[in-house]
Amino acid sequence: MRDRAGVEGSAPLDVVLLVSRARVLARAGELEGALRLLREAEATETGGHRDVLDLRARVHAQRGETAEAAECWQRILTRHPQDPSAKAGLARLGRTGPVAALGRHRARTALVAAACAVTAVVAGVVTTLDGPGTARADTDRAAGGHRSPRVSATAEGGQEEDQAEARRAAALADDLRAPGRRVTVHGGNVEVDFTQGLFSEGARLTPAGARQLALLGDRLGGRHLSVTVHGHAATVPGAPRSGGSVVALWRALVAARELSAASGEPLTAFTMDSADQRDAPYPDPARNRTVTLVISPA
Repeated sequence: MRDRAGVEGSAPLDVVLLVSRARVLARAGELEGALRLLREAEATETGGHRDVLDLRARVHAQRGETAEAAECWQRILTRHPQDPSAKAGLARLGRTGPVAALGRHRARTALVAAACAVTAVVAGVVTTLDGPGTARADTDRAAGGHRSPRVSATAEGGQEEDQAEARRAAALADDLRAPGRRVTVHGGNVEVDFTQGLFSEGARLTPAGARQLALLGDRLGGRHLSVTVHGHAATVPGAPRSGGSVVALWRALVAARELSAASGEPLTAFTMDSADQRDAPYPDPARNRTVTLVISPA
């Protein structure tokens, strides 16, 4: 099986784990920590993987370091010339060049306008990193926390936006419903549970579980989505009753890898974690050998 970059197979689990840890830090606003984690792998084969470089590029872009972001995406294109994520990132960054050059030769007012334009472009580059609404929030912070009258919507406008998000979530839920899945809508998010356990033991998928993930991944391809994969584990006698587990985390990693391969989306499109044992979707252990997806449409 090939991903969108034409690379055979799935990403190694060390890549999956590194990207997941760094992405959690980035989404929490710990950009320096995320970048440090990704840079530490630079001397290894993991550090040169396209998913690691893609996330590095997005973090650099969010920090305003467009040259470093471009270098990471260029490194991807050196090995994978048709990689759509890298090409799209470079295309967006490329738009900042003329604006920045123009700003350097104009008055201070023009410089301010150019800076705002660059901020908007960079925010657009990292929207897939932080999920829906990030670009708007980052632009607001760059402007000193002051929103324009159009963005500072009235309560009525806010309700309309909430309703639009709910409609998008409902439409996505309808598209994702299929035998073997339990799909529910919570505000602007869609939650997907599987009616049967996906794993036989440890992080080993059953044939039916692998098929379920492949079918769902195919549905997710080509969309602008933020996907969080929560791994679950059956509670056994003597095991902790809360706090998550390594087995649950590995299940989330394996499921995300399968979804990435089936959808053609990079692993940077997925966040993975271990769910707390108290959040298990079912009362019986067999069905809790599974994952739960929380999906936010853009």
